[in-house]
Amino acid sequence: MEFLGKSITAAVTAFGIACSAFSAQAEETVNIGFLAALSGPDAGWGLPGLTGNQMFVDRVNAEGGLDVCGERYKLNMVTFDDEATGSKALQGAKQLVLEHDVKFISAIGGNPADATHPFLTRKKVVYASLISTDIKPDRPYLIAGGDVTPRIDMMRPWYHKQRNPDLKRWAVLSQDDTIGLTSQAWEVGSALADGWEVVYDEHYSLDTVDFAPIVTAVLASNPDVVSLNLSYPDFVLGILEQLHSQGYEGEISANYLDSESILTKVPAEFIEGAVDSFPLFNDPYWGADSPQQKFYDAWTERYGPGGPDDVKRGITGIDWDHVIMLEIWAQGVQMACSFEAEKVVEALQNAEEVDTLLGKGHFTGEDMWGINNMVATPVPINEHRDGVKRVQLVADFEEWFEPRKEQIIEHVRSKGMMYDQR
Repeated sequence: MEFLGKSITAAVTAFGIACSAFSAQAEETVNIGFLAALSGPDAGWGLPGLTGNQMFVDRVNAEGGLDVCGERYKLNMVTFDDEATGSKALQGAKQLVLEHDVKFISAIGGNPADATHPFLTRKKVVYASLISTDIKPDRPYLIAGGDVTPRIDMMRPWYHKQRNPDLKRWAVLSQDDTIGLTSQAWEVGSALADGWEVVYDEHYSLDTVDFAPIVTAVLASNPDVVSLNLSYPDFVLGILEQLHSQGYEGEISANYLDSESILTKVPAEFIEGAVDSFPLFNDPYWGADSPQQKFYDAWTERYGPGGPDDVKRGITGIDWDHVIMLEIWAQGVQMACSFEAEKVVEALQNAEEVDTLLGKGHFTGEDMWGINNMVATPVPINEHRDGVKRVQLVADFEEWFEPRKEQIIEHVRSKGMMYDQR
């Protein structure tokens, strides 16, 4: 079974699935960029993503290159560490475009997206952010949604309430940057729409190293749930350590929880039942013959213990997160028979569906972002069970959002965080 739809040629296939025969070899090489934090507190959202993207590039090249309406092109990935800093991201964008002529950039987003979009829009380069909050009408080539942020952050309050209707008090915190400010506004609006009393809604400085006083203030609000929203991976560790040491006994919720690193700081029982949205691909939920399991097996064979590119850690949700948008871009190139950004984005917007590692998706988003540049995929919701994340359900965001959107958007506007206010 091929991973991509029938309209997509055999050059792009699911991870771990046998390659189709090809009759032509690529004569040209197309560069793609990886512009993200490879160091610093945000690196947990960037560095692991190199693995999934490189797997995709190598698989396409092993099949003779990306088949674009009968012409084949090898792919080559060029990287730049922006350290989650706008000025460095702009430097990296210019280097990737002017020196390497990249046609696509895989990124985290946030402040770097703000800094680079005028240049990348002018140069007409597709930029794939992890976070849909970066989408705006004046960024026509910025696409996002393979990572379910902020949709999962909006649905987590609903999920906790479904699990325990007696819970009432929601506390949320994240760093004071574009990512934290925008995503938290959507989460808080959603919590209010689902009947929560939001007792703490604050942001901490990016320079924070001591989370003790911050967590003390959070716990003084007597929350039933503490949400870490889109806190950077290193910040998650600091917050959870303090929640544990200060005796918190309520529920924990976050956009992304990396079990392997967290369990070096707190015991498994402390995060029992904690909720996030980045599933493990060896989860029995997916099934033994699923694209997710095949990705996990291929990743483990290459990057796991004893593999040729052993990264000395377990697989994370970020290893597969970036590659979703890379695969979608490749589908758009094939649909458009072109690498030109306008044609690729238009093809994706007009496609009935695209295939992703999270399931079939389609482009939408105008209500939230003013332009249909967000791919809507199924939204997985996980709980930590005995120290391991396990999928509990996969939800339909649009069905959930429709009856709540007016109230949620009203709150986001009150925070000045709608696309036309920033």
